[in-house]
Amino acid sequence: MSEPLNVLMVEDSEIDAMLVIRELRRGGFEPISQRVETVEELHTALNSRTWDVIISDYRLPGFNAPMALEIAKQSQKDIPFILVSGTIGEVSAVEMMKAGAHDYVMKDNLSRLPVAVRRELRDTQVRAERQQAQNLLQTLASNIPGIIYSFVHHFNGSFVFEYISLGCIDLLEFTPDQILENASLCLAQIHIDDRAGCYAAAKQSAQTLKPFSYEWRLVTPSGKLKWVQASARSECRENKDIVWHGVLLDVSDRKQAQEMIIHNALHDPLTDLPNRTLLVERLELSINRAKRIETYRYAVLFLDLDRFKVINDSLGHLAGDQLLKSIAQKLKTHLREVDLVARIGGDEFVILLEDISGIEKAIQITERIIKDFQIPLILNDSEVVISTSIGIVLGTKNYSHASDLLRDADIAMYRAKSQDRSSYKIFDIEMHTQAVNRLTLETDIRKALEREEFVIYYQPIVDILGDASGGPNRHVSRELQLQGVRLIGFEALVRWQHPTRGLILPGEFIPVAEETGLIVQIDRWMFYKACQQLANWKTKFASHFPLKMSINLSAQDIRQASLIDDIDQTLAQTGLEGDSIALEITESMLIDNISQTIDLLTQLKDRKIQISIDDFGSGYSSLNYLHRLPADNLKIDRFFVSQMQEGNRNYQVVSTIIALSNQLGLAVIAEGIETPQQLQWLQELGCEFGQGYVFSKPLRHETAEVLIASQTMYLSSGEDGNRCTN
Repeated sequence: MSEPLNVLMVEDSEIDAMLVIRELRRGGFEPISQRVETVEELHTALNSRTWDVIISDYRLPGFNAPMALEIAKQSQKDIPFILVSGTIGEVSAVEMMKAGAHDYVMKDNLSRLPVAVRRELRDTQVRAERQQAQNLLQTLASNIPGIIYSFVHHFNGSFVFEYISLGCIDLLEFTPDQILENASLCLAQIHIDDRAGCYAAAKQSAQTLKPFSYEWRLVTPSGKLKWVQASARSECRENKDIVWHGVLLDVSDRKQAQEMIIHNALHDPLTDLPNRTLLVERLELSINRAKRIETYRYAVLFLDLDRFKVINDSLGHLAGDQLLKSIAQKLKTHLREVDLVARIGGDEFVILLEDISGIEKAIQITERIIKDFQIPLILNDSEVVISTSIGIVLGTKNYSHASDLLRDADIAMYRAKSQDRSSYKIFDIEMHTQAVNRLTLETDIRKALEREEFVIYYQPIVDILGDASGGPNRHVSRELQLQGVRLIGFEALVRWQHPTRGLILPGEFIPVAEETGLIVQIDRWMFYKACQQLANWKTKFASHFPLKMSINLSAQDIRQASLIDDIDQTLAQTGLEGDSIALEITESMLIDNISQTIDLLTQLKDRKIQISIDDFGSGYSSLNYLHRLPADNLKIDRFFVSQMQEGNRNYQVVSTIIALSNQLGLAVIAEGIETPQQLQWLQELGCEFGQGYVFSKPLRHETAEVLIASQTMYLSSGEDGNRCTN
């Protein structure tokens, strides 16, 4: 589901604004936008509603991004300001960032914009949460009979208060300025009998970086004796200074209220696990500790629940919340007191394993967790089994930032999820390299669409039974086979003419295009270009027609609400009738939403467009409802054809598919025919049409024209080793 986004655009070009909106939609947003071009319009827009992000061009007529940024800052609204420009130089960009802009994106690299927006929205939320916690903390500090403080013990032995709240006036009978100037005024009030214990507890906290908690008596300058309790979180800074952030209270219920506020600021409200903020703090402590202590080892486990959305959608969000709580408790049972498990997202958890012996210990705990997940959980009186994919990173001295640890653990987790659910992968540098390469490939695909680097190759589809009579089971002699077969059309196949890598086959880039949604643009371009080419051939070779163009559709194409309108528009623009086109849909695509698919195919059939079920036989998933589909052709998967031997299992599969098609009144097209022997078997079985290297490899349009002009297809020897996939 797309994420709503209120966008205020400072842009004088409507076209550029539309490109930005389109890229945001590709990135998973549903933008509601307003475009302004002047100072007055910007002031009015800022006061008219709440905006999630401001996206500004650098230079407009009579207006520019620095002016817009200043106006946004003066509004005192925390709205991310992202600069999008095609002309800004590096110096100007740096100046804008120093002035308060949150990020900048070049117009020729808009694919980075959704990532930048999502990051800034997350950071804005974190700032808001921190500000809210700080406001609550300040409100509480001004009303409690106690002190909130930050106390620093320097590496050279000196000490100082960096912050102390106004409560010190009532509790210690000194003003904050007095204590900030001379910290000894506070320490001198510790009762003489309690000093040794208090100092020992502080020393232990400094050495172990565990929280400081101690009760003691103090004597104020007026002679009052008070019992106080200190509770503070300790940390070691890079310069080796130890700092405590804490609270000093009269022993009362108000101390519990303060602790609750701190706890809520650092914990997930649903599971009560540490949240991302606390996790990052702990990770940074582990990173620093690993740099100081040679023998210290730690590991990070990134967990993502498999198929959580299915459970959430089927059982409801309340059941989903209960599942997350149960998972949180399950994970805690596998950890020691020094370890930490945090919830950082919807169904994402991170575990920090402290002070372990090595990667073997992390693997041992991971395998225990995966095994434990196999035990069913009870939700709404139903047994639910949910698995998890886990990425593991072993902390080393090479890490300096918590974000790098989380990134690498996330990469390893996705590798585990993509290869084998309910499993784990250990991060290595090759994974990061592959992730970068994949991102580079995605960027190159976007550029290829803009630069029209994709090309279409055309593989002939032929009538392999020729003009002989006798029905679908008629026998065709060996002599007729070798004389030639009749061309009936082509399948349009995409290739990528990369500017530096040369011709790239679809097996390398189509999976990435499908994952990112770019396949829809590629297929839309393919459909138009293939129809345009067929229309040109129809004019140039009118006497050789009818010829049919087969074009592939992806699963994402089928889900596009505009698919039918797009097809109608293309046919109208190219002057083709629907009966000139065959659309190929893979067998696996049919099972996602069979009723919706049948409705769509019916609309296509109403336009006389033929429907081919591609790769048929690879799953047999559609046999139960094949008779309901308004299809015309079955395309036998190339695997069965290439592995045919007379009488073997694959031969029987091909024979069964052909017999089934005859019963259903469907034509059969065999893919991947590579030898005359395979062709002969298919002819003997009554297969009507075929394509493959025995006839021709996929051709550029110039070579395909020569083939059309010749009117006849002749068999090759079948020994050509230059094979390629669609």
